[in-house]
Amino acid sequence: MARILKLFCIDDLSLYPNLFYKLVYRDFFERFVGSALGFLWAILNPLVLMGMYVLLFSVILKVRLTEGGTHVDFGLYLFCGMIPWLAFQETLIKSSHVVLAYRHLIQQVQFPISFLPLHVSVSALIQEIVAILLFVLFVAQYQGVSLETLAYLLYIIPIKFLFACGFAFAIGALTVFYRDLVQLINILLMVWFFATPIVYSRQMVPIALQELLVFNPFSAYVDFYRFAILGQGQWSWNAYFISLGIAILIYILGRLLYHSKSRRFYQYL
Repeated sequence: MARILKLFCIDDLSLYPNLFYKLVYRDFFERFVGSALGFLWAILNPLVLMGMYVLLFSVILKVRLTEGGTHVDFGLYLFCGMIPWLAFQETLIKSSHVVLAYRHLIQQVQFPISFLPLHVSVSALIQEIVAILLFVLFVAQYQGVSLETLAYLLYIIPIKFLFACGFAFAIGALTVFYRDLVQLINILLMVWFFATPIVYSRQMVPIALQELLVFNPFSAYVDFYRFAILGQGQWSWNAYFISLGIAILIYILGRLLYHSKSRRFYQYL
């Protein structure tokens, strides 16, 4: 039981809840301190990025998407895929330098170092949930939403968080020893983004390459979100439990790697 509590950081969270809250608060809010728009920047930045994609693919290139033979609004299709991706991307990028950023605390005081990747994951999760709520409100006004499919978000969000958190622990540990990984992660994320059907649909991929999407675990999350919010596609419990298994595996491997490597952090900070 003690190992399970440690694996999911429950022991540290029970001992230092206020510290963890302050770390999440600092990561989520303090970056906007002093700015006129404050928290709105957390929404405006991804909105501008997604707006540029809509302008490029929908207006300039005139991309037309279909799902099951019916026309799909490209803007909604894109936004729904970008929301989970941007949260995932932010988690990985921040985790790549979070241990180095807090080296002064690790070196000077007794500090629960498991909080470092965990708090950036939770911060990204909060931002993602806010984005989902705003997007759902917009979709409800634009074309309507189904409460029945929206309920599936309760299944989807936790496993996507586990998936991202596992990578955060692994990357947080490895970048302490291999600093070039910080730059490499940005490149890998760019490749991963275009290998995921976010700005395009599966039907646009050549049949010979469509089977490769099965090996991209994030493509399933994009499908899940589009089903839950937009009602596109069909729900597959088989795909969900496969994603759940992968998420648990990634989390456990990432957490164990972080735990084993963290014993030598002091030598490299």
